[in-house]
Amino acid sequence: MRLRWSLAWALLASLAAATSLRPISVEQLAQRSQLIVEARALTSYARWNPQHTLIFTYTEFRPLRALKGALAAPLIVKQLGGSAGGYTQHVAGVRRWQPGDEAVLFLRPSAAADGSMTVVGLSQGDFRIERFARSPARASNGVPEISSSRPGSTGQFFTGSSTTLSDLENRVRRALKK
Repeated sequence: MRLRWSLAWALLASLAAATSLRPISVEQLAQRSQLIVEARALTSYARWNPQHTLIFTYTEFRPLRALKGALAAPLIVKQLGGSAGGYTQHVAGVRRWQPGDEAVLFLRPSAAADGSMTVVGLSQGDFRIERFARSPARASNGVPEISSSRPGSTGQFFTGSSTTLSDLENRVRRALKK
């Protein structure tokens, strides 16, 4: 009996520390997004919603290039979670941006209709860009605390995609031509 309770608590603890998602392809992300932009994070701030039940973090980006839609400045992206008023709400699978971070973002208007945008597919629509001196820039939407299994599959988990920035852009362009 004691072993059974220990296993139950271990299972609950592992579930509480992760977010599971249904995988969305780059092509599906492109179709579901109103705006796809390569952008650089400038500043972030967090605040409570009007009901004081949820904390949201707002990050201002400088748009560098649009792959879909029109560039608009300022570009504010809203994410669930953050720290405000001495409280912190953490959402597994949501990556915070630091000033200077570059990303290809798949976005749609937020449900609040406040002019902010939200990332399509949680972290799946947030491809962080890494630039290296002697190799092509890479883009990745992987997050260590997130995994997703394909419906009907056993043992196959999605933990993010990593590709060259140019390959990601080409996939988006092809998807938008369909």
